[in-house]
Amino acid sequence: MSRSAPQVLEMHSSATVLTIDFFDTLVSRSVAQPTHVFAVMEEELCRRFGHRWTGFALQRVVAEQIARRKAAITDTNRDVTFDEICSELCELMDLSRDDHHLIADLEKKTEVSLAVAVKFGCDIVSLAREKSMPVLIVSDNYMSAQHIVNMAHAVGLSWVTASDVIVSSEHGAMKHNGTLWDVVLRHLDVSPSLILHVGDDAKADGDVPASRGIATHVNDRMRRSHRHMMNTTPAVLPFSRLEAEYRDSVSSGEWDAAEMFGALVGMIVAGQIVDVRNVLAQREIAGIHFVARDGFLAHSVWSNLRASGVQLPEASYFSFSRSVVWRAGIHVVDELTMARFIGDDEEMTVPRLERRLGCSLDSTIDRTVTISAVTARQILVANSKNILVASATLRERMLSYLQAQGLLEPGHHVVVDLGWTGSSIADLAHIVSEATNGQSVIEGRLTGLYWDAWSQRARVSLHGFAMDDFHTIDDNRRLLGILNLLEVMVTAPHGSVVGYSDSENGVAPIYVDTQVEKEAFEQLVARVSAIGARVATAIVTDSPDSPVKSSDITGETVWAAMMQVGHTPRPEEIAVSGLLRHISAIDHEGAGTALLGDAPTRPKKVNDTFVHDVFNTLMHGHWLQGTLRHWNQKPESAEVVSDIEKRFPFTQPQWVGQ
Repeated sequence: MSRSAPQVLEMHSSATVLTIDFFDTLVSRSVAQPTHVFAVMEEELCRRFGHRWTGFALQRVVAEQIARRKAAITDTNRDVTFDEICSELCELMDLSRDDHHLIADLEKKTEVSLAVAVKFGCDIVSLAREKSMPVLIVSDNYMSAQHIVNMAHAVGLSWVTASDVIVSSEHGAMKHNGTLWDVVLRHLDVSPSLILHVGDDAKADGDVPASRGIATHVNDRMRRSHRHMMNTTPAVLPFSRLEAEYRDSVSSGEWDAAEMFGALVGMIVAGQIVDVRNVLAQREIAGIHFVARDGFLAHSVWSNLRASGVQLPEASYFSFSRSVVWRAGIHVVDELTMARFIGDDEEMTVPRLERRLGCSLDSTIDRTVTISAVTARQILVANSKNILVASATLRERMLSYLQAQGLLEPGHHVVVDLGWTGSSIADLAHIVSEATNGQSVIEGRLTGLYWDAWSQRARVSLHGFAMDDFHTIDDNRRLLGILNLLEVMVTAPHGSVVGYSDSENGVAPIYVDTQVEKEAFEQLVARVSAIGARVATAIVTDSPDSPVKSSDITGETVWAAMMQVGHTPRPEEIAVSGLLRHISAIDHEGAGTALLGDAPTRPKKVNDTFVHDVFNTLMHGHWLQGTLRHWNQKPESAEVVSDIEKRFPFTQPQWVGQ
């Protein structure tokens, strides 16, 4: 339970002196983590001086690591200085003396400009000062005491002077190893029992000063927005600002994982809308269509924007799935065409097979008996007539439904979907083109595409906004690793469409709702969707209350948001994902698979076969990184994570610059 500032002081009523950590305790930044300050700098440097500064943020982190290693060689107790870091950075990037002064000055100015007050820290300092308690800022940092004073003044802490600050870089000592606490005790010249220290690091602000008799209180709530420090580049900044905004709004309160899932969904939806608006600005479009459950939220936001007076053309939302488009496109029934309807490892009954193909099947096999994929395909081939009749009926109804949505009107139509291979959109385009004699042409606009999209490009025009098959192999793999998470989060309140039926208003979709999806929607996904819609609306309307504007939405920034959550999830995000399951069966039946896979038993002698089998299971059946980070929290499965990261380096948390 988080305690308030008055409660903390009351618990330590005998204390007469307050020492307090600075970063993430008294002052933070308007970005999610410290290394994102360097991303802000890189953005500014590239804007002013060109692309020779591309990659600066990551190099700045590396330079600090090098400087720390070198400093530790001469003295393990001391902290590194800012000048040492800048010198290493100049060597790494081959910078001049003028560049050295430029980046040093820019980092100081950027830190001050991004400074924000931490409510808890400011509250406890204010109360202590009201009680006439001396307050001393104690910080492990490479910057000078004067720089800390400047940041404090920027957030309204005008009482802070250099004499109120003890910083590691100026004393050759650090809190983490205890040597700076010796400096503090000599400076204060009071009994340790009279000092209360407040900070955010369990060791440096908790265990170490406590070992010297100092009373401590650790509040790490402001560190909750930190992910992997190496992942810093200008593209992370929009999502970083959303995280920082939420961090500051909850302050010492409970962190709701739905908020960051919602922020991610909001970025994705904003990307879908911005992408369509970019297309509209370039050429004439006959129709805009948000499709499948992936497009439901974007269409809702689009429609609400139009209703509020935003000048946007009308757009349709229509339900289709690989199930219906595959079945509607059957012209030949043989082993090859039926293979796509039944996975090699699937087992099912004849009634389920009938539901999957949408027709009755003649078979002598007991309808309660589970049959293999091979037998199931043989039954389908033997029932080719029934399947072809059902396909023609479904195709006719589907075309009637698409006609009502305007997709059969002559001209160029934009179809918006989440992803991932474009095969279903290619099949849809074939059916529509055949029905209209090529008068209606479809262009697929997808959030992400991976390498399997290559074979579809000859059939339909495809564009990946945040990721496509032309990106690196490792980024394609990273996308594959988060598909299940995204499909669970970016969805609709209704089930998957498995057919179309006649209704009073024409032809309507037939939906199948699974119990696990209903429960997921009630427990988490409904809140994620609501947050996502709010975030997306604020972004695309350039709301003054949003730290992210429509101009910030690019393929690179949406990809960065996908990576920050999908590739480097936080513990709260992993924990809540344990409730969720992904339905991948083509008939949308069954309990699906858990987003987080179960950890295997690691053999005494690990071989490539074991590592590949575990990797493939995670990649194709679960949320890869969510599972790996979940396993990494437990000693008994952490070694398996290490095995996988060594064999498949792209699974390591760092995605920037890799």
